[in-house]
Amino acid sequence: MTAPSRPRPGSTVPRRPASHRAGVAALLAVVLAALSACVGIPTSGPVGVGVEGVSDQGVVEPLGDPPPQDGAPEDIVRGFLGASAAGFSRASASADATDDFRNAREYLSGETRRSWSPRDRVVVYATASSPDIELVGESQVQVDVRVAARVDADGRYAQAGPDAKESLTFDLVQDSEGQWRISGLEDGVVLSEPNFEAIYRSATLYFLSQDEQFLVPETRWFPVRNLATSIVRAIIAGPSGWLRDAARSAVPEGAVLQPDAVSVDADGVATVSLGAGGLPTEPEERARMQAQLEASLRIARVRTVEVSAGGVAMDTEAAELERGQDWGGALEALQDGTLVQMSAGELEPVEGVAPLAGLDARDPARDGSGDLRVMLSGPDRLVTVPTAAAASVGLLQAPALVAPSVDRLGWVWTASPSASGQLLAVDDRGTVVDVAAEWLQDRAVRSVRVARDATRVAVVSSGSDGVRVDVASVVRDDSGTPQVLGEASRTGVTLTDATRVVWVDESTLGVLGRSGSTTTAVYHLVPLAGEVQTRPALADAVDIAGGKGDSALYLATAEGELFARAGSSWASVGTDVRDPSFAG
Repeated sequence: MTAPSRPRPGSTVPRRPASHRAGVAALLAVVLAALSACVGIPTSGPVGVGVEGVSDQGVVEPLGDPPPQDGAPEDIVRGFLGASAAGFSRASASADATDDFRNAREYLSGETRRSWSPRDRVVVYATASSPDIELVGESQVQVDVRVAARVDADGRYAQAGPDAKESLTFDLVQDSEGQWRISGLEDGVVLSEPNFEAIYRSATLYFLSQDEQFLVPETRWFPVRNLATSIVRAIIAGPSGWLRDAARSAVPEGAVLQPDAVSVDADGVATVSLGAGGLPTEPEERARMQAQLEASLRIARVRTVEVSAGGVAMDTEAAELERGQDWGGALEALQDGTLVQMSAGELEPVEGVAPLAGLDARDPARDGSGDLRVMLSGPDRLVTVPTAAAASVGLLQAPALVAPSVDRLGWVWTASPSASGQLLAVDDRGTVVDVAAEWLQDRAVRSVRVARDATRVAVVSSGSDGVRVDVASVVRDDSGTPQVLGEASRTGVTLTDATRVVWVDESTLGVLGRSGSTTTAVYHLVPLAGEVQTRPALADAVDIAGGKGDSALYLATAEGELFARAGSSWASVGTDVRDPSFAG
């Protein structure tokens, strides 16, 4: 199987013994059967899910049939795929949670029936394709599928590249009655995109920033049924490896659910019961834990969260921690050599900023308060923006600097080809820190943007393997000074080119680039764990701005025209404009 955390596009799954491989192929068949049964599954809109004990009448779920009498090997594999998809449905639930896939296990033989682990991973295949199921030997079936995405056992979603495929092999044997059964398969299930969207939901887990002032999100995907339980288990386990060095959970290490479930009643009260020792000893840490759980469990019908350990209620008010990407403030840009901002649909000069004449001003950036404003002066100098009270001050000089980004702790981020394998961070006194990133070796940084939580940074870079978009954690010392970047978590794998990245919201990037058959740069919405979406194309687009959600997107053209998103198209809102940006 692929590594749970970062499956690569087009990769194949390391195979278990023949007995293991057959299962995955069978899963594909499940998807095929389920797809035909679920053509009308809704894929958007509010869904009442993740609430244990609450019936949801609006979701259509795949159903699994028992093995057909005297079925050929291909029929058995096809039926198994459908039955394994049905194992996630509420209709299949029993008092024994391990028996959710009991119908699917009827297609398996001997020890395989007991050892198959359906929740180890999910392979999602594209709606536009269908699995190719073929008998390749007297007792072996091969299933070829075009992969759209993969989800590991911990809910980590990885969109697959445009040409990603997998070949899954199922070995079969005949039982004492001459009926074919699967004896070799891989763990996991295969689902069509409609079935995946009906069975799974994305959930935002929240962890604590290093300074304990911010809630840092991480998106995971879990089955709809028992969603609240999956979320709490994931919070107890802690953030993924790429985020772990810069964020943490307030839940004490070693805490366990007792019983192993989170109940949610009809009033939307989620009850989290932990074993003895599952609560922090310090009141401040308990308040942070309460805030973390409440934010993470803001799913359908969950209104409040009650936490106890060893029968003792935590009874703590949640700490007031910041979250989200929106800094507030208006869009700003350069117009005719003046720093302007959008106000009531019009562009007007930013109050308190002095004339920029003679500075060759480019790419202005600021923090949320506007107290720290910087820009590029020509291609090689990072300077402060002059004000009525203070002249521009040089902070950094290096060749071909990329557009700067300012974090909430007062550090300005940029990069230069002369500083390979690292980003550059500088404070308002001109103190420069080389922030090393092993994964940036031999790559040229094109764009960099730090999230408002100051814990994650998005980077567009190019190298021998092409252009890629990555998000990494920012590890800092106790003073908040950046030290190093954590491992890269790649996203936007369907992009074939990219030049600019911004944060649209706390879990979504905006990327200017090309994908699929597009021949011009397009504004893409790139979830950190989800499917890339494109916005309408606009000729000669060269820059983008975002930070207030999908409804507030801006795009600038090479001719200096500024466009704002207007429904399904773009509306012109200014001319002679360049380098638009929000705070951050």
